Amino acid sequence: MSAPNGSVVTSWIWKIPVIAAAYFLGTMTSGAVIAAAGMEWPSFPNPPSQAANLILGALSAVLMAGCLALLAWGVRGSQPVRWLILAAFSYVIFGLNNQIEAAAFTAFGGTATMIVFFVVPCLLGAAAAVWLVRPGAALQPRGATAFDRPASAWWRLAVAWLAFPVIYVFFGMLVSPIVVPFYEDPSFGLTLPGWNTIFPVVLLRSALALAVTLPVLLLWSRSRRALFVSLAVAFFAMVGLIGLAATTFFPPTLRVAHSIEILGDSVVYALVLVALLVPRTRAVVAEAPPADAQ
Repeated sequence: MSAPNGSVVTSWIWKIPVIAAAYFLGTMTSGAVIAAAGMEWPSFPNPPSQAANLILGALSAVLMAGCLALLAWGVRGSQPVRWLILAAFSYVIFGLNNQIEAAAFTAFGGTATMIVFFVVPCLLGAAAAVWLVRPGAALQPRGATAFDRPASAWWRLAVAWLAFPVIYVFFGMLVSPIVVPFYEDPSFGLTLPGWNTIFPVVLLRSALALAVTLPVLLLWSRSRRALFVSLAVAFFAMVGLIGLAATTFFPPTLRVAHSIEILGDSVVYALVLVALLVPRTRAVVAEAPPADAQ
């Protein structure tokens, strides 16, 4: 992955906070609308104070901004198309899929509220990212994805769909001796469903994640290594780091174990998607600095 040049790094110093501010404004707007509508919030054990919530919200916004900027730096296309791709990716990976997981593994409630809550932040954060961060001027040639192969090669999509459940179960089993006792303790508000619930949930999450990642793969303008790093960072932050940083009511041991688990999930899943769906023949012509930095 080619490192951003000095002018890009300098420009990102102010762009990341602006993207974060747009995302944070979205959370404030969503919170006000949900409160006015009287929707039910999740019921957390020992929730953080209002001041702590604001700090955690600001941290989440900065992490989301970094992920959105990395993706915006590589996804080409018109501004509306890039906006829709980034908004859908961030909403499904961070908002929808995490709430599906929470509905299966927690007793906090408020799932419908949180599914609605993340719509506006993801729309505003993605809009700011595509407006401020442009892909490179010299792009990779099109027509070098799995979709340009014969129909017989489309088995790769099925493998990509089934890969995440395998990865999820593998890393989950590695940390299960550490995390299962917390799920069996009702004081933490966690539940441990059977495999007849876990497998359908993971298959659904995998299908949704693949659906919103495919446009990123198809319209990626930089190297395969840059794509791998961007996806691995985005998956780890959106699926694990942001949420676990905010769950201060969970024991540190549980949060660290899940962080390591999700880091492993994210890195391997990103590697599998790139290896399966972005062939090596997709060479970079000349990776130039973003247009807005020239």
